[in-house]
Parts: sequence; structure tokens; C-alpha cells
Amino acid sequence: MSGRLYRRLPLRTLLTQTLSPVSSRPLHHSSHLLSSSSPQPSPQKHNFQAETRQLLDIVAKSLYSEREVFLRELISNAADALEKLRYTQLKGDEIDDPSATLHIECSLSESLNSITIEDNGIGMTKEELIANLGTIARSGSREFIKSTAEGGGDASNIIGQFGVGFYSAFMVGAHVTVLTRSAKPGATGYVWNSNGEDGYDIQEAAGLPRGTRIVIQLKEDALEFVKKDRVREVLRKHSNFVGFPIYLDGVQVNTIEPLWTRKPSDIADTEHAELYQSLSGRKDNPMYTMQFSVETPVSIKCVLYVPQFMPQLDIANLTNFGISLYCRKVMVQAQSPKLLPEWLMFLHGVVDSEDIPLNLSRELLQESVVISKIKSVITGKMIAYLNRQAKRDPGKYEEFYREFGRFLRIGIVTTNSQTEKEDLAKLLRFESSKEEKGVLVSLDQYIERAPDGQKQVYYLSAPSRDMAMESPYFETLQENDLEVLFTYNKEDDVVLYKLENYKDRKLCTAEAANVKPSNKAAKPGVEKLEKQEGNKLASWFRDSLGRENVKEVKMSDRQHSQPAVVTVENLTTLRRYLEMAPPEQKEASYKYLLNNNVVLELNPSHPIIRQLSSLKESNPEVAGLVAAQLFDNALMNADLVHDPRRMVGRINQILKAVTDIKE
Repeated sequence: MSGRLYRRLPLRTLLTQTLSPVSSRPLHHSSHLLSSSSPQPSPQKHNFQAETRQLLDIVAKSLYSEREVFLRELISNAADALEKLRYTQLKGDEIDDPSATLHIECSLSESLNSITIEDNGIGMTKEELIANLGTIARSGSREFIKSTAEGGGDASNIIGQFGVGFYSAFMVGAHVTVLTRSAKPGATGYVWNSNGEDGYDIQEAAGLPRGTRIVIQLKEDALEFVKKDRVREVLRKHSNFVGFPIYLDGVQVNTIEPLWTRKPSDIADTEHAELYQSLSGRKDNPMYTMQFSVETPVSIKCVLYVPQFMPQLDIANLTNFGISLYCRKVMVQAQSPKLLPEWLMFLHGVVDSEDIPLNLSRELLQESVVISKIKSVITGKMIAYLNRQAKRDPGKYEEFYREFGRFLRIGIVTTNSQTEKEDLAKLLRFESSKEEKGVLVSLDQYIERAPDGQKQVYYLSAPSRDMAMESPYFETLQENDLEVLFTYNKEDDVVLYKLENYKDRKLCTAEAANVKPSNKAAKPGVEKLEKQEGNKLASWFRDSLGRENVKEVKMSDRQHSQPAVVTVENLTTLRRYLEMAPPEQKEASYKYLLNNNVVLELNPSHPIIRQLSSLKESNPEVAGLVAAQLFDNALMNADLVHDPRRMVGRINQILKAVTDIKE
């Protein structure tokens, strides 16, 4: 404790400060106040149970990461007391003042440096005061506190197991007073006092209203909690959706309703917009709203919002996104990173569950089986919801996809579940060779209109549609009237490679497609190298390029218009490897990958190849330059050129040769 001397406030002062009437909402009548002339019995001194004393030390010194949570805990306890009273009424039990409006009041006194939290709930008897505030009686608690004190236990689990949120008051309080009277008719009122160190005393107090008031005289370093703006901020952050009115010095602070507790059909769009804006801090309205509740495998109520757009700055920094975790409308963790996979972090919303394993520092919630189940349920529900929206309104879904498609791709790449990958793949959209520019299609649409017996889904990566249509790899597929999906960014290339299969169809790059040329496209009477001559040229070609630079050179009828193409079994992997290689290793990596992966296919019908067969004999120097350029041209078509600048000198040499320039 600091050097400042804290004195206990007189009982009359406590009563008049905390129970003064507030005209803006119903409060206890002034006739209930304790008369100054009422004789008061002497206080009875009690010692804290040893484990409670240890617990107070743990709470005050180490467990909570932010001291403001004391207010959340006390508001939560007050809401519990009101719920218990309501349940008692529903059972038909008689209570005192049954017509009183249930509420929670928080009042501040800068002159006394105190904050008061009061409710008109179930209240406590003397025995309950001692049991709840002086001892820890649950099975296993003593052993747990002992192991924690000795460094052998995880102190962050205490609240979840033992419900000791009241003691958080001593994080900010030098002295705590509890005034309470049970709701049972004719019950006696009591005052409980403690500085958290020297035990506590209990004193009878006549004339107290039903319920409980906790008066905290603040420590010098906690005086921020007598400032109205600061307390309002904390109440709205942690307790905005508590199911009872919360007043701060007579003004209600929790005015937004917890919509997830209501039937979706009863909620107006304007109400959802208000909640979305409150949670996100944004001014737009949600693009999509999904609300659901489930009982198995875990009991949750949830409302999720998709924003209209994704600010560019937030794509790299998702700290402003995510959904908040609540337990019975009390916030446990804001924008929890544990409730969503990374690819869904663009969402705003709330999930409320009574099954979560609360710990003493709720915002430090540890990973658990229940949290994993919640995450799994939300993920599955959101995938199914987006699929329904895509069918219901394709145009609106395309707007969503253009804004958030990147996150779906992240989901496919990061999940280890093939089932989840395929579920997400239903949401992907691509341009197609069978559609006009700008029209997007799904993988399901591709499969539905594919010819019988086709077991592949062909796709081609290119910077633009025009370049895709001009690609030599598109040529043979187009000749065979096979649909090709166009991917214009490297993320799509990686996603489809990682997906690998979809509905028993192999996802196949156009570069790796094993499709024979159509006979319709072949020009009649075109000359072609004989097999023996072609094989001889292929062998010379590899020697000329250097056997360390290419895995294989062979003749192929794959193309009609191109003299040569390269084929690579795992082209996407090769591209990514080259991109990620450190600069000092890039050249060596490039040569290694060419030697072990790249096959050069020569077109025996192309005039350049046929001419090269004789040129290698008549002018081997120029033939070598042409061979090297043909190889680089093929690599360029496959987007595998490491450094195009090295071609400039060779091209100049070829130009010099063909123009027969004399030096």
C-alpha cells in the first residue's frame, strides 16, 4: 500500500453517497436509508481463510493484465445477482419490493475518491457474506491456490474455476465496503469492510434496501476510475450488452441491445447497422449479416458482419477486425484472434457462449477444446452462408469476391483439411475462355459443362486475358474446344496448386496438360523432320544449351504455331521457389531447377526447327545462338525467365548474322 493513509468512510457517509436518489431512473426510496439516529451493533472481526489471503495477493499483484477489468467483474456479479432474483420470482418465492425495476448503478465521488457499484438483486445474508467474501470453499480450490503460490499452477484459471471476480476490487481499492441485504422479506442488512490485508469485519445495518452495493475507496494510482469519461469507456467496452440497464451517475450507458439473443426475423436492418457500427467503429453498413445459434457441439449465439469494403491499410494489419467473445452478454475478449481462422479475420461480430472456460484474466483466455469447437462451428457456418449468398445473388457475391477473395485464397493455402479446402474452393471465381471478359465462373460451373470423361480442370496463369489467349499453352486446349480458367495473379496459381483436386477432378495447369493437338488445326502438306533427324537435332540442341541447363530436349507435336515450348511438372512450385530464393543464390537455384525440372519440346513441323537442322551443320555458331534464343523464348512463355537482360547481346548477334553486316 502507498504512503497515503486510507481511513474507512463512516457508514452514514457510505449510505448517503451511494444511495442518493437519481431522478432519471427508478431507485430505492429515501425512506429506506439508514437513519443517523439508528443504534448500530459493534462490528464483528473475522480473519480471511488462509487460501483467501493468498488469493488476494495473487489477484492484486499478478493475474489481471489490465486493472480496468475489476469493473467488468463487479458488473458481471451484479447482473448475476439480478438474474438470481428474477429466477426466484419466477419460482413464485416471496421477495421484498417485488415491483422494483431491476438495474445496476455505478456512481462516482471525486471528493471521496470512491467508485460504487450497486444492484437491487438477490442480496446476501450474513452467512452468505462470510461464505462468498471470506472463504474459498469449492472442492480443489485449496490445492489449486497452494500450487499457484508455489509456482506450480496456472493462476490464469482461477476465475473460471472458483468465481472469485469480487476480489479484483482490491486491484484498485485500498478499502472495500459491501452493503447488502437479502431479498427475503424481513432480512437483516449487513456491512462488510476490508482493506484486503487484515481480515474483514461485518456489522448489522438496519434500513438497507434489497440488493448489494460495493464501495471502493481507490488507491492513489487508480484515481482514473473516478473520472466519468474513463468509467463510461470501460463500461461500454466490457459490459455494453449486459441484460439489465447500467447507469453511470444516473445516465444509462448500455443502450445497444444484444441482438444475438433475439430471433433474426424480429431484427430490423437498422438495428444490425447500429450494432455493426458500434463493434467496428466504421460508418458503412454491413454487406452481409449472418446470425445463428447452435447447441451442439457447443452452445453459442452468434452474429457476424461482412464490411462493405476492406481498407488497404487493414489488409496487412488485421488488429481492427475480428469478433468479440462474450459469456452471457459480458465481454471476455475483444476482437479475439482465437475464434476465427486467419482467412476470416475481415469479419466483425459477437459470439456468446456459456460453455467457454473463463479464466481470471479473461482477455488472456488460453486455447481450449471449447474454443476450438467454436472456431470450427463459425468457420463451417460462414462457408455455407457465403455459398448460399453466391447462389441467391451472384452479382452481389462477385462484389464480395473482388473485395475479399484474397482471404478465401489464404484459407485454402493455410488449412490442412482437404474437405475444408474443397468447401472454400466452391467460393472461388475465375474468368473463363468460354465466357466474355469480366464474367466470372465457379469450379462447379466448369465441371457441369465439361465434356463427359474429362477428368481435369485446366487453368492458365497470365498477367491479362489477352496474354492468356495468346499463350502457346492455350493453343492446343482451344483447338480441342476445352475450357480453360484464367488466373491473373500468382495467388490464384498457388491456391489451385495447393488445392490439387476438386470433386475428383485434377486441377491441371495448361503448361502440364497432356492433350494431343487437334487434327483440324494441322495444315495439310506441311513438311516435318523425320524421326531420326529430329532425334539427332534434339541431342545437338541439349549439347548446345548445356546439359546442366535443361533436363531433356525432345520432339513433340504439342504445338502447331510455336517452334518450341517448355513443360514443367510442378510449374507453380518452380515459379515460387525462384521468387523466394535469396539474391545471392538465385542464379545457382535457377540452373539447378532448369536441369532437374524443365523439358524442352521442339516442333518438328515448324520452319525454324527444320531450318535449324541444316543450319547447325552449315553455320554452327549462328545455330547455337538461335537454339539459345528459342529456349529463352520458351522459358519466357512459361514465365520462367530469370534475367531477360542477358538475351539482349545474343539477339544483337543474331540480328547481325541475318543482316550479314560486315565489320
